[in-house]
Amino acid sequence: MKVCFRLVALSIGLVFMMSSPCLFAAEARGTNSKETIEHGLETVKDGTIEAGKSVSAAAEEVGKNAAEVTKKVGRTIKAVTCPVVGDRKTKLYYAADSKSYQVVLDGQKYFEDDDRSCFRTEDAARAEGYTRSAN
Repeated sequence: MKVCFRLVALSIGLVFMMSSPCLFAAEARGTNSKETIEHGLETVKDGTIEAGKSVSAAAEEVGKNAAEVTKKVGRTIKAVTCPVVGDRKTKLYYAADSKSYQVVLDGQKYFEDDDRSCFRTEDAARAEGYTRSAN
């Protein structure tokens, strides 16, 4: 049995030359070794390009999922550290059970130059002159 080399492309684009029993000889197909190698390299190139596309798509999806998880974790942290949010302009506060609480909590600004105040309790908000929002 003749022994020939075959190319194996891994999904990460690495190419290895492996020796194995050849099921058919290049001569039987009417091609020479150089043509066989060139064809093999072209196949590996095409496979590597496709693998790269798949890896890119998978990485993009992971990135989207990570961003969403991070956003949820951020909301949870804000909610724990700021269970009552006050609007300094209107002097209204929103407790965690208020319909508008999450919207006010997720506002564009959270720290400096922010029109919101953070309170640990509703009593603390009332002590500062805030009134509970109707929604």
